[in-house]
Amino acid sequence: MTGTAEKLAELRKLLEIAEEPSGEKGIQKRIAKGVASARERVNILLDPGSFVEMGALMRSPGQPHALYGDGVVTGRGMIDGRPVVVISHDSGVQGGSVGETFGRRVRLAMEFAYNNACPVVVINDSGGARIQEGVTALAWYATMCRLQEDLSGFVPMVAVMFGKCAAGSVYGPVNMDVLIATDDSYMFVTGPEVIK
Repeated sequence: MTGTAEKLAELRKLLEIAEEPSGEKGIQKRIAKGVASARERVNILLDPGSFVEMGALMRSPGQPHALYGDGVVTGRGMIDGRPVVVISHDSGVQGGSVGETFGRRVRLAMEFAYNNACPVVVINDSGGARIQEGVTALAWYATMCRLQEDLSGFVPMVAVMFGKCAAGSVYGPVNMDVLIATDDSYMFVTGPEVIK
């Protein structure tokens, strides 16, 4: 029988893996590009030590080797002492594309924002829907858009654009109250690979 100390050690180990789900190879690739990780972006935005993540250990169902977090970091924290919900796409995990678990994590964060009247900041760096998940990915985009509509006019919503953003990672941001785009970012409705 496993004791509490062993269970806590295992949990800490899993949370450490979830911090950088794409592993050392992903870290080196990101460093070569000169971009911050999804969590680094969240920590830069929020007051130090205020971030509380939601669903860090969620993974795609039925995929034993699925990465933790499924390409998104979600949670709540403070900006200048004021509560905010943050959603940050992790382009190091399947290009930050939206699949079922990604959608579930975003839904939990947006519902928290609605129930607690918290502003929402979405840090976009995503290739859009996860094509290999087909209609499921599109259904989660529909859910996220519906939740965004519920939040519209109720709480402030801010989108920040990094990198190449396509499809759904463009539809949401253009319907938010404020859209901030970096010099290196660009957005398009459908990318060349999907057209091909």
